[in-house]
Amino acid sequence: MQTQLAPEYAARPEGREAEAILRKCVHCGFCTATCPTYQLLGDELDGPRGRIYLIKQVLEGAEPTRATQLHLDRCLTCRNCESTCPSGVQYGHLVDIGRKIVDEKVPRPLGEKALRWALKEGVPSPLFTPAIKAGQAVRGLLPASLQAKVPTPRAAGAWPARPHARKVLMLAGCVQPAMMPNINTATARVLDAVGIETVVPPQAGCCGAVKFHLNDQDGGMAQMRANIDAWWPLVEAGGVEAIVMNASGCGVTVKEYGHLLTHDAQYAERAARISALTRDLSELLPDLLPGCRAACSGPTRSTPTTRPARCSTARSCAAAWSCI
Repeated sequence: MQTQLAPEYAARPEGREAEAILRKCVHCGFCTATCPTYQLLGDELDGPRGRIYLIKQVLEGAEPTRATQLHLDRCLTCRNCESTCPSGVQYGHLVDIGRKIVDEKVPRPLGEKALRWALKEGVPSPLFTPAIKAGQAVRGLLPASLQAKVPTPRAAGAWPARPHARKVLMLAGCVQPAMMPNINTATARVLDAVGIETVVPPQAGCCGAVKFHLNDQDGGMAQMRANIDAWWPLVEAGGVEAIVMNASGCGVTVKEYGHLLTHDAQYAERAARISALTRDLSELLPDLLPGCRAACSGPTRSTPTTRPARCSTARSCAAAWSCI
Protein backbone atom coordinates (compact mmCIF):
# COMPACT_ATOMS: atom_id res chain seq x y z
CA MET A 1 0.00 0.00 0.00
CA GLN A 2 1.44 3.37 -1.01
CA THR A 3 1.37 6.11 1.62
CA GLN A 4 2.11 9.81 1.79
CA LEU A 5 1.97 10.94 5.42
CA ALA A 6 0.96 14.46 6.33
CA PRO A 7 3.88 16.45 7.82
CA GLU A 8 2.36 16.47 11.32
CA TYR A 9 2.44 12.66 11.44
CA ALA A 10 5.62 12.08 9.43
CA ALA A 11 7.54 13.77 12.26
CA ARG A 12 6.04 11.56 14.99
CA PRO A 13 7.39 8.10 15.95
CA GLU A 14 3.89 6.58 15.93
CA GLY A 15 3.29 8.06 12.48
CA ARG A 16 6.41 6.40 11.10
CA GLU A 17 5.48 3.12 12.78
CA ALA A 18 1.98 3.27 11.30
CA GLU A 19 3.39 3.98 7.83
CA ALA A 20 5.63 0.91 8.01
CA ILE A 21 2.61 -1.24 8.97
CA LEU A 22 0.39 0.26 6.25
CA ARG A 23 2.95 -0.46 3.53
CA LYS A 24 2.73 -4.19 4.25
CA CYS A 25 -0.99 -4.34 3.45
CA VAL A 26 -1.81 -5.74 -0.02
CA HIS A 27 -5.61 -5.12 0.12
CA CYS A 28 -6.34 -8.86 -0.19
CA GLY A 29 -9.23 -8.88 2.29
CA PHE A 30 -8.36 -12.25 3.86
CA CYS A 31 -8.69 -10.46 7.22
CA THR A 32 -12.43 -9.88 6.75
CA ALA A 33 -13.10 -13.62 6.90
CA THR A 34 -11.97 -13.79 10.53
CA CYS A 35 -13.20 -10.39 11.78
CA PRO A 36 -16.21 -10.76 14.11
CA THR A 37 -17.49 -7.20 13.61
CA TYR A 38 -17.35 -7.51 9.81
CA GLN A 39 -19.14 -10.86 9.95
CA LEU A 40 -21.84 -9.37 12.17
CA LEU A 41 -22.34 -5.97 10.51
CA GLY A 42 -21.27 -6.65 6.91
CA ASP A 43 -19.81 -3.15 6.57
CA GLU A 44 -16.39 -2.84 4.93
CA LEU A 45 -15.51 -0.02 7.34
CA ASP A 46 -16.20 -2.36 10.28
CA GLY A 47 -13.58 -4.81 9.10
CA PRO A 48 -9.78 -4.59 9.32
CA ARG A 49 -9.26 -3.59 5.68
CA GLY A 50 -11.77 -0.74 5.95
CA ARG A 51 -10.31 0.48 9.23
CA ILE A 52 -6.82 0.38 7.70
CA TYR A 53 -8.06 2.68 4.92
CA LEU A 54 -9.64 5.03 7.46
CA ILE A 55 -6.40 5.26 9.45
CA LYS A 56 -4.41 5.77 6.24
CA GLN A 57 -6.65 8.66 5.21
CA VAL A 58 -6.24 10.37 8.59
CA LEU A 59 -2.47 9.93 8.52
CA GLU A 60 -2.41 11.46 5.05
CA GLY A 61 -4.23 14.55 6.24
CA ALA A 62 -7.96 13.81 5.97
CA GLU A 63 -10.05 15.18 8.81
CA PRO A 64 -11.49 12.34 10.95
CA THR A 65 -15.15 12.41 11.95
CA ARG A 66 -17.33 10.83 14.60
CA ALA A 67 -18.06 8.07 12.07
CA THR A 68 -14.32 7.38 11.79
CA GLN A 69 -14.11 7.19 15.57
CA LEU A 70 -17.10 4.85 15.77
CA HIS A 71 -15.67 2.39 13.24
CA LEU A 72 -12.39 2.24 15.19
CA ASP A 73 -14.25 1.93 18.51
CA ARG A 74 -16.18 -1.08 17.24
CA CYS A 75 -12.96 -3.07 16.75
CA LEU A 76 -12.66 -5.65 19.54
CA THR A 77 -8.84 -5.67 19.27
CA CYS A 78 -9.07 -9.47 19.18
CA ARG A 79 -6.38 -9.51 16.46
CA ASN A 80 -7.95 -12.55 14.84
CA CYS A 81 -7.33 -10.82 11.50
CA GLU A 82 -3.58 -11.09 12.04
CA SER A 83 -3.85 -14.89 11.98
CA THR A 84 -5.04 -14.86 8.34
CA CYS A 85 -2.95 -11.98 6.98
CA PRO A 86 -0.39 -13.29 4.43
CA SER A 87 1.66 -10.08 4.67
CA GLY A 88 2.13 -9.98 8.45
CA VAL A 89 0.29 -6.68 8.93
CA GLN A 90 0.44 -5.79 12.65
CA TYR A 91 -3.13 -4.57 12.77
CA GLY A 92 -3.29 -4.47 16.58
CA HIS A 93 -0.46 -1.93 16.73
CA LEU A 94 -1.98 0.10 13.90
CA VAL A 95 -5.46 0.39 15.40
CA ASP A 96 -3.99 1.58 18.73
CA ILE A 97 -2.17 4.34 16.85
CA GLY A 98 -5.29 5.16 14.83
CA ARG A 99 -7.49 5.47 17.90
CA LYS A 100 -5.00 7.78 19.55
CA ILE A 101 -4.71 10.21 16.65
CA VAL A 102 -8.46 10.20 15.95
CA ASP A 103 -9.25 10.95 19.60
CA GLU A 104 -6.84 13.89 19.42
CA LYS A 105 -8.98 15.36 16.64
CA VAL A 106 -12.54 14.28 17.45
CA PRO A 107 -14.10 15.25 20.80
CA ARG A 108 -16.40 12.71 22.41
CA PRO A 109 -19.86 13.48 23.83
CA LEU A 110 -19.94 14.07 27.58
CA GLY A 111 -21.89 10.89 28.35
CA GLU A 112 -19.45 8.77 26.36
CA LYS A 113 -16.50 10.36 28.12
CA ALA A 114 -18.10 9.60 31.51
CA LEU A 115 -18.75 5.96 30.59
CA ARG A 116 -15.21 5.43 29.31
CA TRP A 117 -13.77 7.07 32.42
CA ALA A 118 -15.90 4.83 34.66
CA LEU A 119 -14.71 1.72 32.83
CA LYS A 120 -11.01 2.56 32.79
CA GLU A 121 -10.97 3.66 36.42
CA GLY A 122 -13.55 1.22 37.81
CA VAL A 123 -12.55 -2.11 36.29
CA PRO A 124 -8.90 -2.06 37.54
CA SER A 125 -9.96 -0.53 40.87
CA PRO A 126 -9.81 -2.40 44.21
CA LEU A 127 -13.52 -1.53 44.45
CA PHE A 128 -14.39 -3.78 41.51
CA THR A 129 -14.49 -6.97 43.59
CA PRO A 130 -16.77 -5.51 46.31
CA ALA A 131 -19.02 -4.13 43.56
CA ILE A 132 -19.33 -7.56 41.95
CA LYS A 133 -20.08 -9.16 45.33
CA ALA A 134 -22.79 -6.57 45.99
CA GLY A 135 -24.29 -7.31 42.58
CA GLN A 136 -24.22 -11.05 43.29
CA ALA A 137 -26.03 -10.48 46.60
CA VAL A 138 -28.98 -8.84 44.82
CA ARG A 139 -28.68 -10.72 41.53
CA GLY A 140 -32.13 -12.23 41.82
CA LEU A 141 -33.69 -8.77 42.03
CA LEU A 142 -31.95 -7.42 38.94
CA PRO A 143 -33.53 -7.18 35.48
CA ALA A 144 -32.71 -10.12 33.22
CA SER A 145 -30.38 -8.00 31.08
CA LEU A 146 -28.27 -7.14 34.14
CA GLN A 147 -28.44 -10.64 35.64
CA ALA A 148 -26.66 -11.95 32.54
CA LYS A 149 -23.75 -9.61 33.25
CA VAL A 150 -23.36 -10.58 36.92
CA PRO A 151 -21.90 -14.09 37.37
CA THR A 152 -23.17 -16.39 40.07
CA PRO A 153 -20.80 -16.66 43.07
CA ARG A 154 -18.07 -19.28 42.76
CA ALA A 155 -15.75 -20.60 45.44
CA ALA A 156 -12.09 -19.99 44.65
CA GLY A 157 -10.99 -23.35 46.04
CA ALA A 158 -7.80 -24.13 47.92
CA TRP A 159 -4.48 -22.65 46.85
CA PRO A 160 -1.68 -25.27 47.07
CA ALA A 161 0.78 -24.71 49.90
CA ARG A 162 3.65 -27.01 48.88
CA PRO A 163 6.93 -25.28 47.93
CA HIS A 164 8.73 -26.38 44.78
CA ALA A 165 12.12 -25.59 43.26
CA ARG A 166 10.46 -24.84 39.91
CA LYS A 167 8.48 -21.58 39.96
CA VAL A 168 6.28 -19.49 37.71
CA LEU A 169 4.76 -16.08 38.31
CA MET A 170 1.07 -15.47 37.73
CA LEU A 171 -0.79 -12.25 37.02
CA ALA A 172 -4.03 -12.51 38.99
CA GLY A 173 -5.65 -9.76 36.91
CA CYS A 174 -8.25 -7.20 37.88
CA VAL A 175 -11.49 -8.86 36.69
CA GLN A 176 -10.93 -12.62 36.88
CA PRO A 177 -10.43 -12.91 40.68
CA ALA A 178 -13.83 -11.26 41.17
CA MET A 179 -15.83 -12.95 38.42
CA MET A 180 -14.21 -16.40 38.12
CA PRO A 181 -11.89 -16.85 41.12
CA ASN A 182 -11.69 -20.62 40.66
CA ILE A 183 -9.66 -20.38 37.44
CA ASN A 184 -6.43 -19.10 38.97
CA THR A 185 -6.55 -21.53 41.88
CA ALA A 186 -7.26 -24.45 39.54
CA THR A 187 -4.23 -23.41 37.49
CA ALA A 188 -2.07 -23.28 40.61
CA ARG A 189 -3.23 -26.81 41.56
CA VAL A 190 -2.46 -28.15 38.08
CA LEU A 191 1.03 -26.69 38.23
CA ASP A 192 1.49 -27.94 41.79
CA ALA A 193 0.61 -31.45 40.63
CA VAL A 194 3.56 -31.43 38.23
CA GLY A 195 5.99 -29.87 40.71
CA ILE A 196 5.75 -26.18 39.86
CA GLU A 197 5.01 -23.49 42.44
CA THR A 198 2.82 -20.55 41.40
CA VAL A 199 3.80 -17.18 42.87
CA VAL A 200 1.49 -14.14 42.69
CA PRO A 201 3.36 -10.93 43.61
CA PRO A 202 0.77 -8.78 45.41
CA GLN A 203 2.18 -5.54 43.97
CA ALA A 204 1.24 -6.58 40.42
CA GLY A 205 -2.15 -5.29 39.27
CA CYS A 206 -4.01 -4.65 36.04
CA CYS A 207 -2.00 -5.54 32.93
CA GLY A 208 -2.75 -2.09 31.50
CA ALA A 209 -5.02 -3.23 28.66
CA VAL A 210 -8.22 -1.61 29.93
CA LYS A 211 -6.78 1.89 30.11
CA PHE A 212 -4.61 1.49 27.03
CA HIS A 213 -7.49 0.37 24.80
CA LEU A 214 -9.76 3.12 26.14
CA ASN A 215 -7.08 5.52 24.89
CA ASP A 216 -5.57 6.36 28.24
CA GLN A 217 -2.28 5.07 26.90
CA ASP A 218 -0.17 6.91 29.46
CA GLY A 219 -2.22 5.42 32.29
CA GLY A 220 -1.99 1.95 30.76
CA MET A 221 1.78 2.17 30.39
CA ALA A 222 2.09 3.33 34.01
CA GLN A 223 0.37 0.09 35.06
CA MET A 224 2.72 -1.87 32.80
CA ARG A 225 5.76 -0.29 34.45
CA ALA A 226 4.31 -1.05 37.90
CA ASN A 227 3.95 -4.73 36.98
CA ILE A 228 7.50 -4.89 35.68
CA ASP A 229 8.69 -3.38 38.96
CA ALA A 230 6.70 -6.00 40.89
CA TRP A 231 8.01 -8.95 38.87
CA TRP A 232 11.58 -7.89 38.20
CA PRO A 233 13.20 -8.76 41.57
CA LEU A 234 11.91 -12.34 41.23
CA VAL A 235 12.89 -12.57 37.56
CA GLU A 236 16.34 -11.11 38.22
CA ALA A 237 16.94 -13.54 41.08
CA GLY A 238 16.53 -16.43 38.63
CA GLY A 239 14.43 -19.56 38.89
CA VAL A 240 11.28 -18.11 37.30
CA GLU A 241 10.43 -20.25 34.27
CA ALA A 242 7.51 -18.21 32.96
CA ILE A 243 4.88 -15.60 33.74
CA VAL A 244 1.59 -17.44 33.39
CA MET A 245 -1.60 -15.83 32.09
CA ASN A 246 -5.12 -17.23 32.26
CA ALA A 247 -6.92 -14.27 30.67
CA SER A 248 -5.97 -14.08 27.00
CA GLY A 249 -6.43 -10.29 26.91
CA CYS A 250 -3.90 -9.91 29.71
CA GLY A 251 -1.53 -12.35 28.06
CA VAL A 252 -1.46 -10.63 24.69
CA THR A 253 -0.94 -7.26 26.39
CA VAL A 254 1.95 -8.41 28.59
CA LYS A 255 3.55 -10.01 25.52
CA GLU A 256 3.45 -6.51 23.99
CA TYR A 257 5.26 -4.80 26.89
CA GLY A 258 8.54 -5.00 25.00
CA HIS A 259 7.01 -3.27 21.98
CA LEU A 260 4.98 -0.68 23.88
CA LEU A 261 7.90 0.38 26.08
CA THR A 262 10.61 0.11 23.44
CA HIS A 263 11.24 3.88 23.54
CA ASP A 264 11.45 3.97 27.35
CA ALA A 265 15.16 3.83 28.09
CA GLN A 266 14.58 2.90 31.73
CA TYR A 267 12.19 0.00 31.04
CA ALA A 268 12.79 -1.19 27.47
CA GLU A 269 15.22 -4.01 28.29
CA ARG A 270 13.25 -5.29 31.26
CA ALA A 271 9.97 -5.04 29.33
CA ALA A 272 11.41 -7.17 26.52
CA ARG A 273 12.50 -9.80 29.06
CA ILE A 274 9.05 -9.84 30.70
CA SER A 275 7.38 -10.28 27.30
CA ALA A 276 9.70 -13.16 26.44
CA LEU A 277 8.79 -14.95 29.68
CA THR A 278 5.01 -14.54 29.28
CA ARG A 279 3.01 -17.67 28.44
CA ASP A 280 -0.67 -18.46 28.27
CA LEU A 281 -1.44 -21.56 30.30
CA SER A 282 -2.46 -23.35 27.09
CA GLU A 283 1.10 -22.87 25.83
CA LEU A 284 2.52 -24.63 28.90
CA LEU A 285 0.07 -27.53 29.18
CA PRO A 286 1.43 -29.68 26.29
CA ASP A 287 4.82 -29.80 28.03
CA LEU A 288 3.12 -30.63 31.33
CA LEU A 289 1.04 -33.56 30.03
CA PRO A 290 3.50 -36.30 31.05
CA GLY A 291 3.45 -35.00 34.62
CA CYS A 292 -0.34 -34.70 34.48
CA ARG A 293 -0.69 -38.30 33.39
CA ALA A 294 1.59 -39.40 36.23
CA ALA A 295 -0.46 -37.42 38.75
CA CYS A 296 -3.74 -38.79 37.41
CA SER A 297 -2.53 -42.38 37.69
CA GLY A 298 -0.84 -41.88 41.07
CA PRO A 299 -1.84 -43.12 44.53
CA THR A 300 -5.49 -43.03 45.53
CA ARG A 301 -7.09 -42.53 48.88
CA SER A 302 -10.35 -43.88 50.25
CA THR A 303 -12.58 -43.56 53.26
CA PRO A 304 -15.14 -46.03 54.66
CA THR A 305 -17.99 -43.99 53.15
CA THR A 306 -16.61 -43.05 49.73
CA ARG A 307 -15.15 -44.87 46.78
CA PRO A 308 -11.41 -44.42 46.10
CA ALA A 309 -10.66 -40.94 44.77
CA ARG A 310 -7.54 -39.40 43.39
CA CYS A 311 -6.11 -36.32 45.07
CA SER A 312 -7.64 -32.95 44.17
CA THR A 313 -4.53 -31.86 42.29
CA ALA A 314 -4.71 -34.93 40.11
CA ARG A 315 -8.38 -34.24 39.37
CA SER A 316 -7.49 -30.68 38.41
CA CYS A 317 -4.74 -32.00 36.18
CA ALA A 318 -7.11 -34.47 34.58
CA ALA A 319 -9.60 -31.68 33.88
CA ALA A 320 -6.88 -29.63 32.17
CA TRP A 321 -5.74 -32.68 30.21
CA SER A 322 -9.28 -33.34 28.95
CA CYS A 323 -9.49 -29.78 27.57
CA ILE A 324 -6.53 -30.20 25.22
